Amino acid sequence: MRAMSEASSEKLKSTLKACGLLDAAEEVGEGMYRMAWGSATVVCVTRGTAVVAMAPMFEALPKKDVGGFCQKILELNAEMGGTAAFAIHADGSVVLQSGRGVAGLDPDELKLLLNTVGKFADDYDDILDKDYYQ
Repeated sequence: MRAMSEASSEKLKSTLKACGLLDAAEEVGEGMYRMAWGSATVVCVTRGTAVVAMAPMFEALPKKDVGGFCQKILELNAEMGGTAAFAIHADGSVVLQSGRGVAGLDPDELKLLLNTVGKFADDYDDILDKDYYQ
């Protein structure tokens, strides 16, 4: 399993380099890179045989109108058409994420994955913050 994980980490690093994003990425752990995308941050990580791009959005659900917030992020999931999706982690944090298998991942696909998560996170962080957290 460790060899598979190391191979996935190396594949991610080489693919980030090939798509021209390695220089913009900060390595924050084995097989884990962080990069700025406008007002958002995107973390790209390998987990087993998968690569995940995740933008941490909020540390917790809003204190007001949680139902409205959850409905809004589900509507935004539909708007994104399956290219990325909001998720609520067990600790209550809200993220925007997308992923796929590492096998066959080419530089254009990785760049698209990161651009998609980064663009949507950058677009929606301010809107959600204004409507639910302020």
